[in-house]
Amino acid sequence: MKVQINKPLIKHQVRGATLVKNDRGFSKSELKEVGLVNIRMAKNKGIPIDLLRKTTTSENVEQLRPIAKDILNLRKTAGKKG
Repeated sequence: MKVQINKPLIKHQVRGATLVKNDRGFSKSELKEVGLVNIRMAKNKGIPIDLLRKTTTSENVEQLRPIAKDILNLRKTAGKKG
């Protein structure tokens, strides 16, 4: 089951002004913060991942929380059936 998800945001400052733009994918630290440690499983579920990014943005973490909750719940129920 693939999940529809918006592109993550990235913020950077240029001459004191904060610029916000869409990024390629979520960072590993953002995935770890919501509880998704297995990167391969996240990719299979349709979550875009950027392995070069190392920053954590709170907006991205909040966007990932409900998706991660669904993925982890599916994993727990699959383990109980088998």
